Amino acid sequence: MPSPLRIVVYVRAVSGGAGKNAVKYANILAEAGHEVTLATGRAPQVDQFGLRRDLVRLEVLNVRRNIQVGPRLRRVIEGARPDICLVVDMANMLGLQLALRGVDPQPRVILREALYTWERNQMRSWFVRTQKAYVFRKGYARADHVIALTDSMAEQIAEKWGVPRERITVIRNAVDVPDAPPERLPPDGPPTILCVARLTKQKNVGLLLDAFARLRRTREARLRIAGDGKLREQLERQARRLGIAEDVTFLGHVSDVDSEYRRADLTVLPSRWEGFPNVIIESLAHGTPVVATDTPGAVEVLEGSGCGRIARMDDADDLARQVQAALDTSFSPQTLHAFARKHAGDVLRDRVLALIDHETTAVPG
Repeated sequence: MPSPLRIVVYVRAVSGGAGKNAVKYANILAEAGHEVTLATGRAPQVDQFGLRRDLVRLEVLNVRRNIQVGPRLRRVIEGARPDICLVVDMANMLGLQLALRGVDPQPRVILREALYTWERNQMRSWFVRTQKAYVFRKGYARADHVIALTDSMAEQIAEKWGVPRERITVIRNAVDVPDAPPERLPPDGPPTILCVARLTKQKNVGLLLDAFARLRRTREARLRIAGDGKLREQLERQARRLGIAEDVTFLGHVSDVDSEYRRADLTVLPSRWEGFPNVIIESLAHGTPVVATDTPGAVEVLEGSGCGRIARMDDADDLARQVQAALDTSFSPQTLHAFARKHAGDVLRDRVLALIDHETTAVPG
């Protein structure tokens, strides 16, 4: 292995998908012998995500917004003197750019993208979209290398943001997938549909409630929602209004989501936007098929896989049809698990370390 590098991983908050993946990258790099610092504004889920505190130095900056992070993150960078800064999610690139002002020598910057930023930006108002586009272009121009989560994301970054294709590497998300399929929990009633999602606008759980109400007109089923968020009360009111409250369980935050996957007949991901949805792979790893809306990341994973179905975005009728069809299909848990193995953690580790080894040749000294 080349000489160990000093690496700072930055993410605004160790929570949600971006935070979970920041921890994964930090652990992978530290376990390979690199000197790693994980810098973050807040770290509410750092222990839940399994940070290797024995190997990774954690710096919690106690700020909530990227615009505020500059001076504190700069002090971390000046102390760590990194060869490479790895920032997770373009939304956090501004904070790193502010922190790097005046730093000499400048580290190489790797951006690990989290979403399809072009598509996401088109959902905003004209004024916000224009502002964000300017900031994003500056961010992509500053990145020495970009990690995309899918082939279609890499193509979009190259076409819409002007990043040369040779500066983009596709490294898909990965989850911990056991060598053998986990034992399924025995059924204990009508089919169980599971949704694992934060209760936010992005995850669009209200669409699933509308679709579930349509499904319940023709068959018995239960819906379990694992996740919490600011829309919970609104969604609970919607379930009561639709007359499905007795069949819907809001579980809140679930620490042992594995058992939920193992008892579910189907997982549904009704999101408006995603990067590479870990929920899909987690569900398949436990032998549970998936229905997802046609976000590009979900389509690239599921289409043609035989592991689930794709529904049209924001279309409750079509989502209900796809859920109905999936419940009527016999899926092999072994086949689903075998597909998930393609996205196991060792695959992620090998690809991340290969990229860092490549970047080592560009690091002075």
